[in-house]
Amino acid sequence: MFLRELDLRPPSLAKISEKSIIIYDNDNIPIAHAIRTHRWKGFEINSFVIDPTHRGKGISHKLLEKCGTARLFAYTRDVRLQSVLEKAGFERSATPGFLCSLNVLISRLAMVSWMILSLDFKRIMHQLKHIRNYKLYVRE
Repeated sequence: MFLRELDLRPPSLAKISEKSIIIYDNDNIPIAHAIRTHRWKGFEINSFVIDPTHRGKGISHKLLEKCGTARLFAYTRDVRLQSVLEKAGFERSATPGFLCSLNVLISRLAMVSWMILSLDFKRIMHQLKHIRNYKLYVRE
């Protein structure tokens, strides 16, 4: 799923870890995956993907519920995810806060460095092209 979605982090960085939240179908095949990363006084949902064959079934709402009730925020340009976030009580915001923004900036610089080192120029160009379209949603 990460290979097809250029807005997400590179697949080489999207490893399953304690930060991963996964929903499986009845055959124990992963159909939804989110990565929730601790960011100063809250958590960032920095990857959120649903298998296209399972979209429209409420799985994104279930995945978001599994992300917990702590302060959460997400940057996205996907209108479907924006709708899910709004229905879940997230609000548009300009910034998640100074220290949190600094933490996000450092992590993004590291991710871009990794994309350069791994020669993932298609993903870099895609994200640069659409950088102004990303919107921040925060749930306190």
